[in-house]
Amino acid sequence: MSAFSNVERPAVFPVCLCLDVSYSMAGAPMSAVNLALPEIKKAIEDDPSTGEIARLAVVTFSDRSDCVLPLTDIAYADMPTLAPQGGTNFAAGLRTAGEALRDGIKGLGKGSAYHQPVVFFISDGEHNAHEDWTHARAALTAKEDKYGAQIVSFGFGQANREAIQRVSTGFAFFTDESDPAAAVREILHVVVRSIRTTSSSFSSGTGGALSVPHDGTRLTQLPLDQRLVG
Repeated sequence: MSAFSNVERPAVFPVCLCLDVSYSMAGAPMSAVNLALPEIKKAIEDDPSTGEIARLAVVTFSDRSDCVLPLTDIAYADMPTLAPQGGTNFAAGLRTAGEALRDGIKGLGKGSAYHQPVVFFISDGEHNAHEDWTHARAALTAKEDKYGAQIVSFGFGQANREAIQRVSTGFAFFTDESDPAAAVREILHVVVRSIRTTSSSFSSGTGGALSVPHDGTRLTQLPLDQRLVG
């Protein structure tokens, strides 16, 4: 899905990092996230074709959620420093990711063109709130909504594989890496590669599509949940 405009500028690729910051992320995993965020900024800035079209938002979730970086041109982004807090509520994260993308795309200006948004959802735990997170997922990914997003999900540590699989709209991954900091680094490296290769495909003039290269990693791709197809 793309929106079209007569404005002579490339369509924007809206991306949202949706990061678990519950207490289980304390210590090495959170430190790895905070070290990786500036590296993500630099990797995108160093690739002009990606920097031209990619726009990044960062949403955190625990038992609550926050948009800690609104959708922005990465060149002008001050990457946040995150801290662990609370339990794990997938619904809160997915809901705020949708709000961040919707508000950010609206902020591009009337008639601005954009590709279908993508949410990179990363968790080391299991949803433990009372509300049903699948409703927030359905709203975020609704095909009839012009802001409807794709979700690429990543799980590690104590994350529930089935839940990580069900969060995704097509690409879901799990790593059995025993070092949680190494798992975070590897996942975020794949996220950067995905943003760059997808941006490149959009810039190629052939239409483009979401690409999630994970060759050479310890990430295992999980099968698509057929209950959520269509």
